[in-house]
Amino acid sequence: MSNITYNYPRAIHFGWGEAENIARRVETHGKNVLIVSDIGIVGEGLLKPIQDTLEDASFSVTVYDGVQPNPTYLNVDEATALYKENGCDMVIGLGGGSPIDAAKGVLVMANHKGDQHEYYGGAPDQKPITADVPPFIAVPTTSGTGSEVSRGAIITDKTNRKRSLGSVYLLPKTVILDPKLTATMPKGLTAFTGLDALSHSVEAYAIARYSPMCDAYAEKGVQLISESLVKAYNDGSQQKPRMDMSMASSFGAMAFMKGLGVVHSLAHQLSTQCDIPHGAACGIMMPHAVWYNMGEPATHPKYEYIARELSGDKTASAQDAPDAITGLLESLNVPSKLGQWNVTDEDIEVMSGNAMLDHCHPRNPVRCTMDTMRQLYRAAL
Repeated sequence: MSNITYNYPRAIHFGWGEAENIARRVETHGKNVLIVSDIGIVGEGLLKPIQDTLEDASFSVTVYDGVQPNPTYLNVDEATALYKENGCDMVIGLGGGSPIDAAKGVLVMANHKGDQHEYYGGAPDQKPITADVPPFIAVPTTSGTGSEVSRGAIITDKTNRKRSLGSVYLLPKTVILDPKLTATMPKGLTAFTGLDALSHSVEAYAIARYSPMCDAYAEKGVQLISESLVKAYNDGSQQKPRMDMSMASSFGAMAFMKGLGVVHSLAHQLSTQCDIPHGAACGIMMPHAVWYNMGEPATHPKYEYIARELSGDKTASAQDAPDAITGLLESLNVPSKLGQWNVTDEDIEVMSGNAMLDHCHPRNPVRCTMDTMRQLYRAAL
């Protein structure tokens, strides 16, 4: 038994086309907005309608669109400088997990003194994140990270290591959860983000903490993904699969209030060291982590549920879960071997050490060592 604190955004406005109501939803939060986004969102034409809607409602809007696929400390510094220079009083994170996480970094640095590395989890003499943060609105355009409902952010630091910022004060005041914004996602991005959402539910579900609430989110997340991810991948214009995946993404992040595991410790290094998209990295490592975690018998009923949902075979066993996950990767045309992504033995040695420093694996159902990390990477190679 261990205690868990459950935190949620104050308001989640869900619906097809809900982003059209953004001015009305945020009018009590401020009038001088910094939108944190990326060049892909600009290119897809998702930024302009939201910016126009806000400006038509007499909001002043500043845009930072330089967030990288793995948001860096520099992205946070640059966006924070714009926030201060333009006298902003509200932050909107528009995009996938990267812009939303970078926006959370701006929340910290807008009013807190010092360098952002002093606020990373596990930093020496770590400084607390206080309530002195601007109002934050999250508008996800992908269905994967669930950052819109989480109290944490992942930022790549000056040493190219992924670090965490975490506080209840980083939860959005308002979430605009509009599946219509995800309808233009390319097939590859649909696959990668969907696998990220799946990894959150799969990892959280297997963790041995008492949390029926998180387990319920995880179970429903797996069910929705099994029903709708491949459909969304094959035809992104369908409303129901996109709606299901938006919900599954948020459910996954609500589930991982319980914690994550070795999949994310491994995947974080694959993104920074080898530039593999985070969701793809999670998808590749999941089958191998599941095999490893079956060394703990308490995981077997959980993995049996996952195997049956993903495969559609109601007689499947826990041992079928890795193949069910690999089969999903095949359906999404995601290469399932690290060698296909040009990962080398030299990379594995560097990544194994960094994976042991990661904040996720301590809650893994089976204890991890440096040799565990090497073996799991090599099994996936």
